[in-house]
Amino acid sequence: MRITEISSAQNPRYKNWLKLLDGRGIKKQEMALIAGRKVLNEFLQQFPDRVLGVILKKAEDAAPLAVPEDCPAYLLPHDLFAALDIYGIREPLLLVSAPPLPEWDGSLAEGLTVFLPFQSPINLGTTIRSAAAFGASVVLLHEAAMPYLPKCLRASGPAIFQVPLFRGPSLEQLAAYGHLPIFALSPKGENIFGFPFAEYAGIGLVAGMEGPGLDAFWPEEKRLSIPMASNVESLNASVAMGIAMACRLGSIEQVPKRR
Repeated sequence: MRITEISSAQNPRYKNWLKLLDGRGIKKQEMALIAGRKVLNEFLQQFPDRVLGVILKKAEDAAPLAVPEDCPAYLLPHDLFAALDIYGIREPLLLVSAPPLPEWDGSLAEGLTVFLPFQSPINLGTTIRSAAAFGASVVLLHEAAMPYLPKCLRASGPAIFQVPLFRGPSLEQLAAYGHLPIFALSPKGENIFGFPFAEYAGIGLVAGMEGPGLDAFWPEEKRLSIPMASNVESLNASVAMGIAMACRLGSIEQVPKRR
């Protein structure tokens, strides 16, 4: 593996990497940064074709990583590396391709599709990881955070490339798709644990934004609620969607009877 040393903050390549800390830079360059040795190895093992390079603080840091021989490596001094290492973990950083998401076609494929407006990168990444676990496709609504932000990728891990991921409309625009079986998670609605998920070949679940929710847009007859203790006001948005996805999968699985 050939290592290129970069020592100046004025280096054009380095200046472009700094722009990968926000959504606009990621979108323009179609590239993203991933941090964390465990997460890095997962990406290297599962999606080596998406890896564009590895950024190192010390040359020997590359040894434990499953870096392909032809993968570019870059060595930075402490101060330049620290500016990219937003978690301060002093571990190698991975550069991966971050192509534009395809547009949602306005239909529901067989199985579960979840529609996410989450503006918190951590909530978004965590829910994408859950979607991979529960076999769901994901449509990111207009309100959602950029899925390739470092915090989102750290939360999602390789699930970001495992799930079918699409770009969709806004929450308000999605509500106009009344002909589709898309149900909203809401504090007021039908008990989700009794909902007949198995009756739908393709179904959608949509969550509200953190805080405001979505009751202003969604008809009451298409809302599902998760029962909670009366002294708890609400669930974290990502947790609620994870429960809903698990509930749907559990309801359609054939569970053998106990003897």
